[in-house]
Amino acid sequence: MLKRTKSYGLSLGVSSTLLMTTVFASAGGGILTPVVHAAEKTLSEKEAIALAHKQLKILGEYKHRDAEFVDGIEMLWGKSIWYTSWDNENGGSLGVQQDATSGKIWKYEYLGEEQDLDANQKKLTEDQAFQVATQFLKQVATEEERSRLSKPNEYPDSDIFYTRDRQGINVNFTRIENGVPFLENGFRLIVGNDGEVIYFERRWSEGKLPDDSKVIEITEAEKKWDKGAFPTKDMAFVSRKESEPYQLVYEFQSNDPQFVDAITGKMLDSYGQVAKERKIQPLGKTVPPSTAERKLITKDEAQKIAEQQLKKLPGTYLSSGRIFESGSGSDRKVWFFEFTSQPGEGKKSDTVKIGIDDSGYFVQYNVNQKNRFREESKKIEKGITWEQAQESARKLVQTFYSDQLGIIYAVDYAPSEERIKEIWENDEPYEIEFGYLINGVPAGDSSIFQVNVDAETGEVVDLYNHLYNLGPSGDSSLPKNEDGIDLNTAKKVVKENKKLMLTYFHPKVRGSNGIMKMLEQPLLVYRYVGEKGLVTADGKWHSFTKEGKQ
Repeated sequence: MLKRTKSYGLSLGVSSTLLMTTVFASAGGGILTPVVHAAEKTLSEKEAIALAHKQLKILGEYKHRDAEFVDGIEMLWGKSIWYTSWDNENGGSLGVQQDATSGKIWKYEYLGEEQDLDANQKKLTEDQAFQVATQFLKQVATEEERSRLSKPNEYPDSDIFYTRDRQGINVNFTRIENGVPFLENGFRLIVGNDGEVIYFERRWSEGKLPDDSKVIEITEAEKKWDKGAFPTKDMAFVSRKESEPYQLVYEFQSNDPQFVDAITGKMLDSYGQVAKERKIQPLGKTVPPSTAERKLITKDEAQKIAEQQLKKLPGTYLSSGRIFESGSGSDRKVWFFEFTSQPGEGKKSDTVKIGIDDSGYFVQYNVNQKNRFREESKKIEKGITWEQAQESARKLVQTFYSDQLGIIYAVDYAPSEERIKEIWENDEPYEIEFGYLINGVPAGDSSIFQVNVDAETGEVVDLYNHLYNLGPSGDSSLPKNEDGIDLNTAKKVVKENKKLMLTYFHPKVRGSNGIMKMLEQPLLVYRYVGEKGLVTADGKWHSFTKEGKQ
């Protein structure tokens, strides 16, 4: 039986006439033939390396450096893998992930610096990239798998922002089943400017697919989406250019109702859970003064702030003298100060760590973190409810950020009953999230911070707020909540730029200790399919996909 240690860590219409398309030949040399093993048999390191050589011809130019076995509990798809590293004489290196049972390549990535094109070399065309990617797939995918794929880039890549930012051409092959696209499944590749595949990723659900003969009609699905879809109105950087200011936009965030369950007709969020319109309300009315200037402080000044924060808690705390520093030499520095509580006789003291950044901002709080990592997890027999955990987290945020409650809101979210059962089974914390407001409007997912609450005792054990970098809380130059188009107009713009389709859907959900994983079974949903983007306050569609190609 696998032993876990107690670890609280950080936790991103098609009709039935749609024809399946493919660009692959039915036969050819170099086709992968997996080695079949008993279900419980794991490949040895030597066997994994041999199968990697068989599938990836380029490994002949590289020397094997090391290998690591990673248990399936740590992986997105729940599969144990062998991770191998390779180097060549030119300083380049490769990382390869293989299924530890079948030897299939799940991920391949070139880790060296990509060579720039010289003046005599022509830039790779998209058609050339498609040909390179198609030939590469013959090495790493079976003929049967390749027969169930779309044309290259026929459908948008559902995870476009999860791919490393590299020069080259992205090529996405989508899995097709029964004429229905499965946007989260298939193969993603990046072909570098030199015509070599520099990134490859397999995404393939092996669970039973839902019956597509019982779906609701697309006209009914459209009505349900019109009534029940609620993109969030928030403040965001629309362009990737640092000089561009915040803009008021509509965009679907993780917890927003955005898909229609094709069987039940219920609205789902990106986690596959039944969802409703979220409420966004500040925790209070206090708002800090606006300041456009970032004033840096010293370590001694940061320690005084940490000591003042601790005085807000009941009891007495003394400095242990231990101070840690992170971000030295970077744009942002954080100091961590350690304190110990002074309890009454016979009671156990607590170790508390406070993090203050070089702008004087409170970014982290931990209680007995080192001890928790050493404790063996046990099943929680009687714990607190999600609502009780929310209240505990809210009180701590109100304590430490009492002067900012008018710009902080609690994220309106509750995990499924299955997820709560898993939390109790694994002795995990409840992860409660909060976000920031600018002029009364949410500042997007990038402003979200997390408070971890012990699911058994109700004690807050961690607060992580390192992403805060909003500058002024209110700015007369930025748009107000009442500015711009209304919700229905924004949804109309989405419909004009995307197409409602029936698709298979395999959402990522938050699993043990913040690790993302897949649900056991994929779903069938109606969703608007097209380029990723958002709707700006003036009613225009901004495509991230097109921006990425510029």
